[in-house]
Amino acid sequence: MYLIFELEYCNYNTMINKFLALFLVCTSFLFAQEETNKPTKFQVGVHYVGNLRNDNIISDGFNGVVGISSNYAVYQDEMISVFGGLTVDYLQTRDYFLHNDILIWNPNVSIEFDVFKGKLIPFFGFGYAFFSNEFKFETSSFDPSDPGFITRTTKFNFNGLTINPGLKYHVSNLLFIEGSYKYFPINSSDIDGKANTHFIYLGLGFKI
Repeated sequence: MYLIFELEYCNYNTMINKFLALFLVCTSFLFAQEETNKPTKFQVGVHYVGNLRNDNIISDGFNGVVGISSNYAVYQDEMISVFGGLTVDYLQTRDYFLHNDILIWNPNVSIEFDVFKGKLIPFFGFGYAFFSNEFKFETSSFDPSDPGFITRTTKFNFNGLTINPGLKYHVSNLLFIEGSYKYFPINSSDIDGKANTHFIYLGLGFKI
């Protein structure tokens, strides 16, 4: 039992370390750009992920932990800004059905609307998200000399479109606070049915 706990703890630390390394690479790049005094159109942020319970294996089987995002402005005028970006969310398993933590990769497009002509700016994003997870199960052994069970592993792939409305409050020319909601109806060719998931984000971002 202690060995299993230790292995799970190591896997958790490995996932967190990879996640933080990705965020540090993004922020290092942005601050390097700032030091050269050459403003860019990049935004990068880190956020808390709230995974709302909704009676399915993803909503009930995982706790939201943390996510990172990066965006690049492909078009800007006085009223709107159009961004292409990537969001990566880390969810920790609750060991209900799928026993490994997951990273949800979500390439997306978002549009900011400067309707208030101030620091508060609403946005609307849509994209495509995907992740995978392994499922372990036991089957009876067909070997007459082995009366026990055989543990097998299969990989499930999940994907779906995302809708992400939210608000950004621009504290300064560098810093903003963000709150948003994401709807992610998850499909899988490996499992019947669809899991409607709902995420709440609250985070901090930098723009250069």
